[in-house]
Amino acid sequence: MNLGEFDGRHLSPVNGSVTATVHALKYLAVPYILFTVGLMVLSGQDGPQRVADLLTEMQTLVLIFGIVLTVLGFFKGAYPKGSYSRFLFGITASVLVIVYVFSLLLGGRTEDVIAREAFELDLYLIFVLFFFPALLAVLMQFGEFADSRRPFLEMDGRIAVKEKEDPKDHRFYHDFRVHYGSLYNGLKLARSTLIGFVIIPLIVIILMKAGFSSLNVEEVDSMMSNLDDISSYMVTLGVPMAALAFFKGFYPKGSFSRFVPAIAMVLITLYWIWVIGLEGKFVFDSIEEISINLDYSQLLLLVMVGTALWIVYYVLELLLYRPEWKDAGFPKDMRSKESRKQRKLRKAEAILAAERKKAGEEKGAGEAPQNTKE
Repeated sequence: MNLGEFDGRHLSPVNGSVTATVHALKYLAVPYILFTVGLMVLSGQDGPQRVADLLTEMQTLVLIFGIVLTVLGFFKGAYPKGSYSRFLFGITASVLVIVYVFSLLLGGRTEDVIAREAFELDLYLIFVLFFFPALLAVLMQFGEFADSRRPFLEMDGRIAVKEKEDPKDHRFYHDFRVHYGSLYNGLKLARSTLIGFVIIPLIVIILMKAGFSSLNVEEVDSMMSNLDDISSYMVTLGVPMAALAFFKGFYPKGSFSRFVPAIAMVLITLYWIWVIGLEGKFVFDSIEEISINLDYSQLLLLVMVGTALWIVYYVLELLLYRPEWKDAGFPKDMRSKESRKQRKLRKAEAILAAERKKAGEEKGAGEAPQNTKE
């Protein structure tokens, strides 16, 4: 590790302040306000003291972890991507978030209070579901460091700038080369896909099952069984989608290596919508005097048709971005602001080089007759 990368010359207070503000809102302000509102509601309705004590203890944890994460966020944002300093603060903050959430369980007391006042809820199972995307957030710090290390060293002047690849030597199957990919972008998209298609649906199902179990009605057993079936489908379809999302985010726009997993994701998403939509029919007649029979298959098919239009989008994305990706020399990623700046810089350098070359040729042509005469 190069300790010189912790030097103040690399530090940007403006970027650090932006990241610190985001951390303060996410980990300090919003949770603290929610717990404060909860305490105000309890005091107004003369709620149970054990719930108030629990919320007060959570407020203390939010203050401690929130302040620490805000400070870490400042230094993470202040240092440039690819530096050991940013990596150290980023990985520390990511691991601390996991400890932060686990500490809010209060050794099982949070679950016990919820069970006494509302219904039995397996908070440890919800934490396990949270742990997987949180682990991906930790791995994203490694991915960002690996992706940005060479550009950082080039910018710092410690290594020579890598030459652009000649488009003439590139074939379409070369798009699947690993060095075109971005680990950070791949892990980021895999994480968001896992959260949207697996974690959130499973948490909703866990809450629904906990609510139904509190009714103590035997007739809801069939619905509980249906929820278990949907849960298995969520995992069976969501995990492959997250894996495909990694490769979709890993490779840049305009590459066949991104296009193939993107199309596969759309096809799986169509089946996912069909399954979670219960094939367009909802029947509930387990409890006496309550009978619900809904047929929304046409609406569900309309949603699926709209989702299928993403195939057209990815075809256009491939056609429109491929020439730009090719002209830029097949860089890792063309979506970030830094890549756009680098792309504009490359274009400006290419134009300047062409003008110099043209001027040199014209000068050489003008001097040639004089040399011949002499």
